[in-house]
Amino acid sequence: MWILSGFYGMLRPKQGITPYRLEMQARLSVGEAKDLYAFWGDRLYKELVREEQVVLNLASKEYSKAIELYLKQEIRYVTCVFGSLQEGKVKVKGTEAKMARGEMVRWLSMQQIEEPEDVRKFEGLGFSYCADRSGPGEYVFLKTGA
Repeated sequence: MWILSGFYGMLRPKQGITPYRLEMQARLSVGEAKDLYAFWGDRLYKELVREEQVVLNLASKEYSKAIELYLKQEIRYVTCVFGSLQEGKVKVKGTEAKMARGEMVRWLSMQQIEEPEDVRKFEGLGFSYCADRSGPGEYVFLKTGA
């Protein structure tokens, strides 16, 4: 498991850091780089795929962008989306999605899930997998009763 940080780059869960508040999309130039995306370039992606050929993406769009810009075909990349159906479309509410992503990380760890397909068994915070809205690169989890 990796955690993306705009300040530290790639982190493992138990690595110690100094508390900070810096978002990846911050308009901050670093040296010659116009922003953090330019500063990190493809280094985050290269570190991520150095050991992994399958990536289960539970990051926000802000952080996913730092990886997706460099995705290569040989990498299996599956994004989990947490939302509810509204007027026939999947609507994602930021705070709910963030909580669901965190809950899924906890569940993946507790269940020792290693295969991407097994992620579809997740049922937490009222979300469950929706095969009809999902595809090979995107697993959609809908809030039940929403």
